[in-house]
Amino acid sequence: MRYLPVLAFLSLTKAQTDIKGIRLADGGNNHMGTVQVMTSSSEWTYICDDGFGFAEADAVCREVGFAGAERYTRNDQFRSIDPRARRLPPNFFPNILNCSEADKTYRTCPLATIAQQDCATAEVAGVVCRTSNSLCLPDQFPCRDNSGNCIARNSTCDGPRECLDGSDEAPELCTDMGVARLVSDVRVNIPGVSLGSVQVKHQEKWGVMCDDGISEKEAKVICRTLGYNDGWSAAFSGSYLGEAAGPMIVDSPKCLGSEQWLGQCPDINFGSSDCPVRGEDFGVFCYDEGVEVRLAGNASPDSGRVELKLGGKWGTVCDSGFDVFDAQVLCRMIGYDGDASAQRQSGLSSTELIWDLRLDCLGNEKNVQDCRIRVLNGTCPSTHTAGVTCSFSRGRVDAELRAALGNQDCGVSEDSSSQFLTRLARVRGGFPPSRFDTPWLVSLRRTNPRSESLLCGGTIISEDFVITAAHCLETAGRVNVVIRAGDYNSDFTEDSEQDYFIDKVWVHENEDEHGFNDNDVALIKIERKDGRGIRFGPRVKPVCLPSVYDDYAELRKCTVVGWGPTFFLDDPEVRPREAESDIISDYICEGSTGGPDNFTSSMMCVGRFNPRVNACKGDSGGPFTCPVNGRQTLYGMVSSGRACSFSASADLYVRVTKFVDWILEKVLSAQVRRF
Repeated sequence: MRYLPVLAFLSLTKAQTDIKGIRLADGGNNHMGTVQVMTSSSEWTYICDDGFGFAEADAVCREVGFAGAERYTRNDQFRSIDPRARRLPPNFFPNILNCSEADKTYRTCPLATIAQQDCATAEVAGVVCRTSNSLCLPDQFPCRDNSGNCIARNSTCDGPRECLDGSDEAPELCTDMGVARLVSDVRVNIPGVSLGSVQVKHQEKWGVMCDDGISEKEAKVICRTLGYNDGWSAAFSGSYLGEAAGPMIVDSPKCLGSEQWLGQCPDINFGSSDCPVRGEDFGVFCYDEGVEVRLAGNASPDSGRVELKLGGKWGTVCDSGFDVFDAQVLCRMIGYDGDASAQRQSGLSSTELIWDLRLDCLGNEKNVQDCRIRVLNGTCPSTHTAGVTCSFSRGRVDAELRAALGNQDCGVSEDSSSQFLTRLARVRGGFPPSRFDTPWLVSLRRTNPRSESLLCGGTIISEDFVITAAHCLETAGRVNVVIRAGDYNSDFTEDSEQDYFIDKVWVHENEDEHGFNDNDVALIKIERKDGRGIRFGPRVKPVCLPSVYDDYAELRKCTVVGWGPTFFLDDPEVRPREAESDIISDYICEGSTGGPDNFTSSMMCVGRFNPRVNACKGDSGGPFTCPVNGRQTLYGMVSSGRACSFSASADLYVRVTKFVDWILEKVLSAQVRRF
């Protein structure tokens, strides 16, 4: 783990002997400016503002020929520097001095108890020395309200405002303003990148930023503080970039993203945090030199190995986790806004660069800088590089899948009021729906000669295919599992049930590749009866599948349904329960699931906290559908959660749009014969 220089705790009181000179700079005249000290090696250095106050300012002013200080400054008030210069701290004088009224000059002040400075870029001290034009007495502080108001020096930075304009309590005087640094035990090989867990300074002590309630907006503010102005910033939770030293001192500042430093965020509260344990450090990735994309290695202009220009150098993209969503974004960056495909590309020489980043896009981003990223830390094999094929036309995958599935009337349930059965009201929040509300819901049941039991849920997408969660078939496989459609009350035979054995199962090839239940999807081809697949009717129908281009941001009134129990230790429900539930933002989802190691773009979070709605065991693989143009469309499947938790937690669902092209590939490979 890499840290900036640490504190050296030395109880020294001897006077300084290695100061060869002191001057004021950047102030525009001889009585004010940044304090600079020449060391014994003839280098001009800056003074850290930790512990710098009136006594130190008086000593500096006497050193340069004035009677004393009118005021002191902190937070680098005099220097006007390019924001990029904030990325590296200036050359600081190595020691912090502790002056008193008895010390006539700065070089005679003794060392402080903490003898070695531990300051970041913005912590530069300055002074304004007293002149014949000074209006206040030597032991007073001049307010800046142009009223000539003077207050006692010891009234500054004590909490209450004594000056009308509050200049005695101004953040630039009393606060470690915009002081942050990054600590990391991972690396990337991209020139110009800074990344790591965030340390911020408060009351001259370094502390850690907790990931509770943190988002990309806070990452923008931190990167701006560090000198990265509105470039590429990414946020990480769960100590993904390492654990920093110090106590947790800030969380949930609710930044808007436009602030120059954390202290301007609406809910900032330094010195407190609700993070109960370590492992919740907030981390950021900062870069602002732009990104270019090109395709190489093929004669065709729309196909080839992906190369990104970062930090002035071209390098390839690792194909770890690289998929069609990543391909869509990269193709969009070079002018193709149509369908895209992803593949592994060969031909990289061992001397060429592979960037230490794994892309994890959702497909609708305009630029890779809008995608989530993961840090590979030098682990990508040199033969694993990503390639794409781009197109100007779009909709091929969606059209081919609709044709292959043959669903002309998907996602429409019967109006139960027109049926002979008594109307059962659709009650949300975990109550049984009508018999006709979710005709695409099936149950996967484990059978043996004496009994059967609920295994998981699933969803009909055509007369031959059912989709479910991959983990449902890990232990059961295809043996002794039956797919039951048209069921409502599992205690009775209702003459609408249809049972089918499994003909073939496709479990996603990259299940659990980048986290628990990553790519948790399986496609089942049922074994036909008498040459026919699932028979459709009022109680049995297919659901619609989404377009590969669909965006989840605008989805509303989505529901989840399944036979899982209400309580973890209970038996499954006799009738399925349906509940309206909400899509949770990806960053909140990532944080609630333990960080980037446990959350990928194949996942989404679903939950409703008031009233509490959660899926439970037995609901896995079941449908999460949303109404689009009057039809229920499958956008998610139950994957994992906290076992019917009563806490305000969200569950992980499969993001179905991620697998539309995968479903098409498997359906076409099955070559279903129709009779």
